Amino acid sequence: MLKKYSPIFLVILFAVIIFTYLQKNNPAINKLLGSKNGEKTKSDEIVIQPTNNIKKTIGQSEKIFLQVDEPKNNITVNNPIVNISGKTTSNAYIFINEQELKADGNGSFSSATTLEEGENYILIVSSDELGNSVEKDILVNLETKQ
Repeated sequence: MLKKYSPIFLVILFAVIIFTYLQKNNPAINKLLGSKNGEKTKSDEIVIQPTNNIKKTIGQSEKIFLQVDEPKNNITVNNPIVNISGKTTSNAYIFINEQELKADGNGSFSSATTLEEGENYILIVSSDELGNSVEKDILVNLETKQ
């Protein structure tokens, strides 16, 4: 019976060892699980590095935000193609309905989508590398001249 359960025991033991190693060495897991006894982890420290004569803090996540410049919510247009642009956290992933793109280093993004006659809801989601996200739902009415 001991021979029957030995491989299972070894696999479980191996999994526990791997998880413990990852927990100690991965700042993202430490942040998710929280540091014990209020100890600071490496991801809690602020590191200052000069970039193009500008000092930038690394290690603290910027609060994710989403600003949609165009189109304005609840507008009526007569062109089926509408430009979508705005600003978010630098290098964030942007999802516009089913289209995926990435914001540039300044957080700017721009794309176009095709509307159907009537009400069109455009869902814009911004997501960072840590899994934080924010979304906005924009209503655009398309009324073509007949």
